[in-house]
Amino acid sequence: MMDLDVSEAWRPLQSKMLVYEQGPQLTVLVDPDHPDAWKQKPYFSDLQIWAAAAEARGGYLILFCGDSVVKIEPGVTAPA
Repeated sequence: MMDLDVSEAWRPLQSKMLVYEQGPQLTVLVDPDHPDAWKQKPYFSDLQIWAAAAEARGGYLILFCGDSVVKIEPGVTAPA
């Protein structure tokens, strides 16, 4: 994802995630050695915002971590 407004916290070495767009899909790849990284602040709230923005333009946000695949839905709380 090329967005200069994304905070430094989202740098892959810090966030343990890689984010990119593929057509209507915003994809988040989570380092399987840090499977809960996406549930932490500020990441989950940013994912919610991005999911809502993607949905508004007809897209969606999918998160991959190892063998797990999660569709991030706007307004849904982070799983435990």
